[in-house]
Amino acid sequence: MVTPMEISRRSLIAGSVGSLLALSSSSAFAQTDKPLTEVPPVPVPKLTVTEQLLHATALIECTNAEGKVFSTGTGFFFSFLNHSGTAVQAIITNKHVIDKAADAFITLTAQKSDGNPDFGKTKRIKLSELVAAWLPHPDPKTDLIAAITGPGFKKLADAGERYMVATCDQSLIPSDDQLKELTPLEEILVVGYPDGISDTINNVPVLRRGITATPVYLDFRGDPFFLLDSAIFPGSSGSPVFLYNQGAWADRAGHLQFGSRAALIGVVFGVYNHATDGQIVMRPAPTQLTPMVQSLVPNNLGVCIKATKLLDFEPLLMKFGVKVPDGYVIRSRLSL
Repeated sequence: MVTPMEISRRSLIAGSVGSLLALSSSSAFAQTDKPLTEVPPVPVPKLTVTEQLLHATALIECTNAEGKVFSTGTGFFFSFLNHSGTAVQAIITNKHVIDKAADAFITLTAQKSDGNPDFGKTKRIKLSELVAAWLPHPDPKTDLIAAITGPGFKKLADAGERYMVATCDQSLIPSDDQLKELTPLEEILVVGYPDGISDTINNVPVLRRGITATPVYLDFRGDPFFLLDSAIFPGSSGSPVFLYNQGAWADRAGHLQFGSRAALIGVVFGVYNHATDGQIVMRPAPTQLTPMVQSLVPNNLGVCIKATKLLDFEPLLMKFGVKVPDGYVIRSRLSL
């Protein structure tokens, strides 16, 4: 089992990380202009939002004690306390993705000297060698875990290895007031690896469209969840869910707005199924690769944790002695 490691302030902080792209857009939700955190500086390619999203996730291949891959999931890159060139870098996924793994691997795409991806040139990295600490979300009902990767990425950068890593941060997560500006039905984009499927030659994930099935601004059945109308398959656990409109969208008043917007609104963790006896069952999105007898029928309703729950990791980092950068605003209401 992948277990939490001994945590120290030194193990959590990565002053800056090599080859780091900041995921950005013309989104109305962008709250601050955030600098790129790269050491040493490299040319930054002009990538579209969806091109950046190709490098915002990683396929997590979980291995057993014999080193055999037995399940897969999705992880995505996130920068906590990202301000003034410093951040705590992490990979976010679900607890259930890695809770039975002896170890796990991700594969990254190399970055050219001009900052563009070097498609076809990759490196498979063992997470036990990259991750400084595993931080489970403090709420047992919140199926999220953060793998702190800053020191590991800095070690790779110091060795001259540069990889395409596009990160999300607080500025892409809508506030409660911004969520209330949304309609019950919004277009979404899920980035991940359903059934472990990806372009293994170019190392890019699968982008899937869908819509919100319940209002994001409401807590589904009293929990910080919402539903999406999109097929969720093994390997989708941990996939980031983005509100994404390209070209135009309609606001609450029905007025057409031109441009593009993107926001991180959730993380896939579960799926609704109905059993052969008609009972409706919600369970974690499966991760197993091995065939099995399945008596549950998926109904294409995914269950997502609201992205605001990611912000709860920041008070947790503060508890371990990480200093909040001057001028950075903590938005989490979590009290530890």
